[in-house]
Amino acid sequence: MARLEKEILRILNNALVNKINDQRLQWVTITEVELTPDLQLAKIYFSKLNDEKDDTEYLPILTKASGFLKKEIAAAHILRRIPEIRFFYDDTGNRARKIESLLDKLSDEDKK
Repeated sequence: MARLEKEILRILNNALVNKINDQRLQWVTITEVELTPDLQLAKIYFSKLNDEKDDTEYLPILTKASGFLKKEIAAAHILRRIPEIRFFYDDTGNRARKIESLLDKLSDEDKK
């Protein structure tokens, strides 16, 4: 299962970088893929590299591109049946930046 998830992750990131011409997705990266045990659903977690747009703006764009992305998975011939794709925003980077900011503030207060 983990190998399938990693391969789908690779396929989707490759498609976003090399095959989709939508400039709105140039800062989007797929961070994780979770397949259900029956392989009927793939939860796709994404993040963005810039902070210019609200996270919710990317969901409809990715959802619209899901048909193309499913075709890319199908072309790899790694699964007999292509799972349904659902996108979720991965805010791990934002949370890490907030924690780092708080730690920096604590460090500055300790120095004073």
